[in-house]
Amino acid sequence: MTLYQCFNKKLNSKGAGIILGVLIILLIYLFSQECLRLQNEIFSLAQTEANVKKITREIIQERVLYVIDFGDGNIKSYWLILPGNSTVFSLLGELAQRENFKVESRMYKEVGVFVESIDGIKNGTDNKYWQYWVNGELPMVAADKKEVKKGDKIEWKFAPSSF
Repeated sequence: MTLYQCFNKKLNSKGAGIILGVLIILLIYLFSQECLRLQNEIFSLAQTEANVKKITREIIQERVLYVIDFGDGNIKSYWLILPGNSTVFSLLGELAQRENFKVESRMYKEVGVFVESIDGIKNGTDNKYWQYWVNGELPMVAADKKEVKKGDKIEWKFAPSSF
């Protein structure tokens, strides 16, 4: 082997080594760039999820959950936007108008309104009566006297009297 051939062989080995080294560096660079891109995408998705949860929480807090339990397994739930100065009874009236069902009530001067039927289901049927709860508590005032706040859960239940 001549000196030229030996030098050329070493040069080719060095050249191949340099090319291989450059390719490895390029692959490391591309991999790190992809990792950064994925990290930014994950961060963006986490921010989006946090924003969705925040917006959902705000929407729920701005509304009222209104539930009517007919006492026979038929339960209807509605989300209502709370107009100013609303009561449990005023919202029931708005809901009845919106959903096209009838509410019958009687006004007692000293106490307030007494709901006698909702959607044709009358008090006394099967010894059950319409009662309402706000946030899981049975208020001791008539439905037209109980003010509603944003985020409240109102439930009308047709059930045996708790009195």
